[in-house]
Amino acid sequence: MTNQVSKSTLNYYDDNAVEFAIQTVSIDMHNLYELFLNQLPQRDTQYILDVGCGSGRDANYFAKQGYDVTAIDASAELIHWAQQHHMSNRISWVHLDFSSIEKQAWENKFTGIWACASLLHVPFLELPFVIESLLETLTDKGVMYLSFKHGEGELVDNERFFCDMNEVRWKTIVFKIPQMIEYDIWLSADKRSGIKNNWFNITIKKTI
Repeated sequence: MTNQVSKSTLNYYDDNAVEFAIQTVSIDMHNLYELFLNQLPQRDTQYILDVGCGSGRDANYFAKQGYDVTAIDASAELIHWAQQHHMSNRISWVHLDFSSIEKQAWENKFTGIWACASLLHVPFLELPFVIESLLETLTDKGVMYLSFKHGEGELVDNERFFCDMNEVRWKTIVFKIPQMIEYDIWLSADKRSGIKNNWFNITIKKTI
């Protein structure tokens, strides 16, 4: 498998880490947090994997709610910024790209995976493999949340590669995933002021 996030995309986040983090760290995601956390299976100890943690906004919220979080990002600069701004002994910050997930000793570890606006940087043809490797890290009945910009193609915008998603494209991906899953999909508006994007949201529950 190739390294899924293009060099130009990664360079963008490394070069613009501070500006990106400041722009995104205060976005209110509470309704999505509630939807995600309410679906987690009942366990004595909950572990959440934050995939593409960016500013650390979401990892920090989950940690404050008492969850143990592993927060990964392919951008070393974003990981550094997040570590400096969110002090919590419940968060493990890891500089890691998506292609290295399958090499970690994480099988059946996480009750929840949070991939908010991160897998949208993975090419469409590679997404089934990345999602499959993530599902391997989920416990039985674990839940994964993903979000993509709503659309039907792939494009490069301001140095960053984006893979958009719609229902037809998502069903193509599901067909290629070997694990048994249940999923829900829905559209939502962008939470940033003045941004007109619609988002394609997915929750996946691992059934076996």
